[in-house]
Amino acid sequence: MLRAPMKTIPLIAALSLPALAGSPPDADREAILAMAGSHHIHFKFRETAIIPADYPESSKPYDENATEIVKVVENTPERITLQHLLVVRPEDKQPMVIKHWAQIWTWEDTEILDYCGEDGMHEWRRTELTPEQAAGTWSQLVTQTDDTPRYESHGKWVHEHGESSWQSAPTRRPLPRREYTKRDDYDYMLATNRHTLTADGWIHFQDNRKVIDREDEPARVIAHEVGLNTYTRTESELAPLALEWWDQHGEFWNGVRNFWHDAGESAPALFSYSTYKDGQSLSKLIGHLEEEHAARPVVTEALTPYVVSK
Repeated sequence: MLRAPMKTIPLIAALSLPALAGSPPDADREAILAMAGSHHIHFKFRETAIIPADYPESSKPYDENATEIVKVVENTPERITLQHLLVVRPEDKQPMVIKHWAQIWTWEDTEILDYCGEDGMHEWRRTELTPEQAAGTWSQLVTQTDDTPRYESHGKWVHEHGESSWQSAPTRRPLPRREYTKRDDYDYMLATNRHTLTADGWIHFQDNRKVIDREDEPARVIAHEVGLNTYTRTESELAPLALEWWDQHGEFWNGVRNFWHDAGESAPALFSYSTYKDGQSLSKLIGHLEEEHAARPVVTEALTPYVVSK
């Protein structure tokens, strides 16, 4: 059963915004572009508050380090896309590139995808903002490794007191990869994200609430979690490998990313996709298309049957 829009927990925080701001400020665009480059990253997540007395389990602290290259793959006046590429060195093996998440920044975006899936459904409700709500803001759409949506929100870049930060409105998102194979005691995260530039890189701070939200029950929070992803700029010897990989695969993945983005933008009310169609998994299909370096028209034709718009 499809969940209704947020019940007791607000989706879009009230924003005090000016009238339509027009073209994006140069400082905003420079801040987004400044997140590109070669980084040593540290992912750190901790549950900080347990709400119910019968909390079924507590997730273990999560700490991971890696090398990640953030590349600008789209740069227009009102839209910027940053592609993240992990470079890992398995023991006794050659380094390898793993396509990671992407972040799509859109100026004064009036259409936001609000995650509303459950029980394995990959579903987002298309929420419309008024021009007044969108004025002066940037949306950030974060994609999965296969470029399907993960979450989207909007907020303003603020440049004052010597810092540049963007903070999102609260946004629902699916369970994170570090937990969705291990637990099913909650339905989604309600998260607020903040990106802040630092002297040697940037940080991605997350204030997460783990929410149970089921039919005929009031939504309730069972735990709070904080996440701090630190990106420290470094001249990694692995960076050329990632850039070379993107030179070979980037055109294909640009086509896949834009297909999913356009599908979500054009959905009449709800955007959903299936992971299987006619016995073929979506992941295997995309892998096959990548091996063939399929052009955008071929990608569109192959992926369209997996889209379920409502």
